[in-house]
Amino acid sequence: LPDAFLVPRGSTAVDVAFKVHTDLGNHFIRAINARTKMVVGRDHPVQDGDVIKIVAKV
Repeated sequence: LPDAFLVPRGSTAVDVAFKVHTDLGNHFIRAINARTKMVVGRDHPVQDGDVIKIVAKV
């Protein structure tokens, strides 16, 4: 199973990326909702139960 991160209400996809690792947040490109396969941007608010894949530059 993937790691789970608890973030405060109102957090965005890029906030989650920074919570995982600073470099991931700094090089954030987009996030993908793992359930709907919808591409979401850095300002997309995450909701309770969301599973997102973070895409970042190498």
